[in-house]
Amino acid sequence: MVWIGKISERLIRPYSSKHYGVLLWLASVLPVLVPLSALWFLPFPYSLISVYPLKASFSIRMLYEIVSKSVPFREESRKYVQQAVRRDVTRASPELVRSAAIETLFESAVDGITSPLFWFLLLGLPGALLQRLANTMDSMVGYKTPELRDQGWFSAKVDTVLNYVPARLTALILVLAGRILGMRPEIDEELKREAQRVESPNARVIFLTVASLLKVRLEKEGYYVIGSRHRYPEDEDVERSLKLFRVALALYLALEFALVMALSYVSPLLAP
Repeated sequence: MVWIGKISERLIRPYSSKHYGVLLWLASVLPVLVPLSALWFLPFPYSLISVYPLKASFSIRMLYEIVSKSVPFREESRKYVQQAVRRDVTRASPELVRSAAIETLFESAVDGITSPLFWFLLLGLPGALLQRLANTMDSMVGYKTPELRDQGWFSAKVDTVLNYVPARLTALILVLAGRILGMRPEIDEELKREAQRVESPNARVIFLTVASLLKVRLEKEGYYVIGSRHRYPEDEDVERSLKLFRVALALYLALEFALVMALSYVSPLLAP
């Protein structure tokens, strides 16, 4: 992730075209993706080296600790949450800081955990790396500012496509986890209309699901409010979101493991 960040930083040209944005993506991603993916195809036991870049493709502990350290709310909480969000929370109210913490917990769960694992299941290490590198490129240039709007269009679109199915699969897992914890989603037309203001179609699905499960108001000031009829999140709601995160992650990993075992059993049967 650091390598691709350094490469793209040198190649970014403000106000460049969409065509340059495609070249920027390829020039930044391929020099990292190709050599690391090659490790996956080495003969055993050399292929075990690929375990390291695979682990680097997703992060669980860091994300969980950032959010868990933000409760109970205190001035230091802003510093922790700011590490994980793009918006400025240094002067935000405690309610908006908690909202940002909950939102980033589950949006980053897709970007940094469930999506790379999904693509690992389908394409192995190259799939997991492709998703993470594409997500990094989106964070580098995927902004709708005048300087980056055209240049970052391709990076943003690739990230959206790669996360489309994982985001919706994660939302389903969250609903199941919520049921286990006694949380019932209540999604109506009003909530759906509010969620439409979230620019990312993938984040929209996740925020809608989480707001309906936790019965809290998620808000990015000046951009969107989801669950306006609910109260702003309190410290206990951030704690509940962490519990929901843990149960959902356990279910997702169990599902992934079951699919891997099923594929390992079926593959020899399908071999000629």
